[in-house]
Amino acid sequence: MKAKASHTIGLAAFGASIVLSALGQLCMKVGMLELHRVADAGQSSLTTLQPAATWTVIGLASYGLSLVAWLLVLVRYPLSYAYPLLGLSYVLVYIGATQLPRLMEPATPLRTLGTLLVLAGVALVSMTGDNRTKAPRV
Repeated sequence: MKAKASHTIGLAAFGASIVLSALGQLCMKVGMLELHRVADAGQSSLTTLQPAATWTVIGLASYGLSLVAWLLVLVRYPLSYAYPLLGLSYVLVYIGATQLPRLMEPATPLRTLGTLLVLAGVALVSMTGDNRTKAPRV
């Protein structure tokens, strides 16, 4: 495979893994909140459990697709470079958790600062020059 095509696939896989991982976490959280709401109301019919099941399955599917994308990343980049970049999923989850109407978690100054520090760490890791996987020595 040509280097440019491999690089493009690698970047797309990075993006997909990060976004799908965050989406999976957010959907699973909504599913569990729905389940808790149904349990608190004392309703346990198939109809009332469907939203919880749907959100949870969407979350698990997103997380599974994220894993497939991550495997494509691992083929193309060193783990010590790639893994810290997954920190972007933490940033997306924080934004989603604080902005999505179904979640509306508090955005405290300390959490926001911590999220910005994660973002700064991701930026530092991404600036390293050696981000290509080299053939292993035999």
